[in-house]
Amino acid sequence: MEEGKQGVMVAAQNPIAQLQARFKDFENGFRAWLAKQSLPVEAAVVTATSAAQGAAIGAFMGTLTNDATSAFPTPPPQANLNPQAMASFKQAQALAGGPLVQASNFAVMTGVNAGISCVMKRIRGKEDVQSSMVAAFGSGAMFSLVSGMGDQNQAAYVISSGLFFALIQGGIFQVSN
Repeated sequence: MEEGKQGVMVAAQNPIAQLQARFKDFENGFRAWLAKQSLPVEAAVVTATSAAQGAAIGAFMGTLTNDATSAFPTPPPQANLNPQAMASFKQAQALAGGPLVQASNFAVMTGVNAGISCVMKRIRGKEDVQSSMVAAFGSGAMFSLVSGMGDQNQAAYVISSGLFFALIQGGIFQVSN
């Protein structure tokens, strides 16, 4: 306890608690400002900030794991591999890249998911399992495009990745509620 200017005992605040309080004030102010914006502005800001967070998480995750793409060497172009085997190979490469690959993958997944969730919540006025699954479908579809999965039939990979992400997100949403 410290003695204040007029002899009143004042508790010395923890600097971490002060930082947390300032961050919470900033976050509340930012959310209040964002709520006053038009839908396109809100969606763009939410998408950009979530993509930046995703990129940071992906880069961090990529530094924790070794660049495993060297474990999956690219087969020569003249190798006549089964298209399904080649697609599985590309999926493994997309998930095993270094920090930059992981940063871009996570940025796309989180940014698209947050942007679509924001738009769906604003349009529908509620956050439910359908909105969550639509956002996850968009996230999965964009992930498959950015990661380069699917050679022969890109549309099938986009749809199957989107459906996979949507089912997982729907299950998580239902379990958490």
